[in-house]
Amino acid sequence: MTTYKENFTTAWSEDSIRFISSPTVFAKSTLYYVQEIGHFRTLPGYFTEREQLDSYLIVYTINGKGRLKYQGKSYNLQPGQVFFIHCEDYHYYETDPLEPWEILWVHLHGSSTSGYYEQFAANNEPFLQLNPESSIPTQLRQILLIQQQRSARTELISSKLLVDLLTELLLAAQNLALPEADKPSYIEDICQTLEHRFIESISLDQLAHDHAVSKYHLAKQFKRYTGYSPHEYLILIRMTHAKERLKYSDRPVSEIAASVGIDNVSHFINLFKDRDGDTPLAYRKKWQRPR
Repeated sequence: MTTYKENFTTAWSEDSIRFISSPTVFAKSTLYYVQEIGHFRTLPGYFTEREQLDSYLIVYTINGKGRLKYQGKSYNLQPGQVFFIHCEDYHYYETDPLEPWEILWVHLHGSSTSGYYEQFAANNEPFLQLNPESSIPTQLRQILLIQQQRSARTELISSKLLVDLLTELLLAAQNLALPEADKPSYIEDICQTLEHRFIESISLDQLAHDHAVSKYHLAKQFKRYTGYSPHEYLILIRMTHAKERLKYSDRPVSEIAASVGIDNVSHFINLFKDRDGDTPLAYRKKWQRPR
């Protein structure tokens, strides 16, 4: 079994901040929590090298330049960029000797941090270039401030802020933090079409023809702004209507399947279980009010 290893220099300015937290048992079992957090103005020679640390690390570059080695690749880090890594994996980061790095950073863990990280890692390299309006730097500063002002509220507020921070990272990673004004008008039109005609069989080719756009461009833009392909969005609508019928009626499953546009009842059951975790009848038993 590989043991924890760490090597580093303490090459940072006197006005830099490093705060080590001591989370309670409740925080560790229930909340998202800070392990360490800080604001460094690094000096030439600053670096950290470690592996097998049970922690997740988020680092935002304010000024200067840095370099990250992670999972066999090297990355040059510029102002406005943020990286998110799992510290179990070997990693090395250092300042540029000519343009010293200024960073905000937090080591965190708890609750479903691993789930956020896995979703982030599945879509991107470990770093992102944030848009200038990103709230991530402000969120890191808020978390640092609340950690320095210890009170009975600190862990709960920190957990809330960490959720906001992780959510913003995923939105940025998946290109979902997009201005609503830039959304093509046909995206909302297609959503409305699928909402009102979910019983019908509507192909991507038909949607593209109706809106005079390439089906490949349509599919890409639709997922960019909704998070779903048109097909998955349609299935989501059908499952929502199916749940309503299962909960508030005694209609047979085969009839409900047909009523939401799925004629093959076996296919309906498989779709339902894949997305909900229960079969339609198990869902009905769990949620239907006793008569």
